[in-house]
Amino acid sequence: MSEQKRPSAKPAWMKNLKKKKLKATTTVGTGNAIITQAKMQAGIKSGKSHLKKSSKQHRPSGISDIAKQQYRRQKMEASGASFTENLDEKSLEYFNEVCARPYSEQAQFFLNAFWDEFGDQAEVIYAVHWDIVKAVEMESQGIHYRHLYEEGFDLDFDMALLLFERLNNFFDSSEGKKYAEYPKAVPTHMTSITRKKELRSKVDVNFDGRVGFLEYLLYQYEASPKTLMERSTRSSESNPELDAARAALAEVNKRIKAYEAEKARLTKISESGKGVKALGAKNMLAQIESGPLMEQLRAALITAEAKVRIVAKKHKIRVSSGEGEDSGSGGQPRTDGTIWWMKREILEKKRIYGRSKKR
Repeated sequence: MSEQKRPSAKPAWMKNLKKKKLKATTTVGTGNAIITQAKMQAGIKSGKSHLKKSSKQHRPSGISDIAKQQYRRQKMEASGASFTENLDEKSLEYFNEVCARPYSEQAQFFLNAFWDEFGDQAEVIYAVHWDIVKAVEMESQGIHYRHLYEEGFDLDFDMALLLFERLNNFFDSSEGKKYAEYPKAVPTHMTSITRKKELRSKVDVNFDGRVGFLEYLLYQYEASPKTLMERSTRSSESNPELDAARAALAEVNKRIKAYEAEKARLTKISESGKGVKALGAKNMLAQIESGPLMEQLRAALITAEAKVRIVAKKHKIRVSSGEGEDSGSGGQPRTDGTIWWMKREILEKKRIYGRSKKR
């Protein structure tokens, strides 16, 4: 992209900041995060930021997160390093809110907005990108079992580097060759130094020093953040069928965790225990697939499948009638990606926990 000119005028939040008189002895934060407000103000005036891009840093008071993100964005744009288009304060606030949702919801948000362009990528996003980002986060947290994992929403830069490395390794493997029909899904090979520069200047859309799944997808598919937010206007209309389907799927996930936790407990006792206790655990493990936890899981799965079918049918009727296709028209925003994702999730859970499938 051509180099953009430095803004001729500073934003309003900087002008207001100048008017505040800050004492040089006033500090904010603790430990390594301590920084004087006077230094911080001087850094803003001189164009040099003293703010570290770390979500764990204690944030100085008096400056909003959005204001700091705007400042970082302007610095990158002035140097010609950023591919992002300007998001107004309202759009940036909404973007930040979406980036604080679980990875799966960020993916659905992306697919809803760009279904016409990237709906054909939904399978690889679900089966590869989503799976690997969760595996990377589990590794960063030292978690070895999925039932102990709570889905996150972003990665620090070091783990984001690992994400790209794992994706490249996967697509280069024999298993990854099965996804040869999705060339857009394959990240370009880069050195770690080049990749880190890309993370700062191109992937980190909101300049918060973290990489959300939504930011990754925008980068990977070269999609416009501005277009994303223009197509994702908030809707005041409720969608009770969709809410019911989401709640039903959440119940399935709860039942899966309970089942897998008990299975792991019995496995540990049967493998490491001795005598009657170990034998009893082995017997219970052999019967767990027909036990009450599995029956509750399957019942919840049947309910969720029915709820998803209802919302998918209503969505199909609404789309065929031409209603709700333009999120900027004041109606409900598109839900193509969400509907597809829920149906795919049901299919996967039935494959693993369905009655007729032998594991």
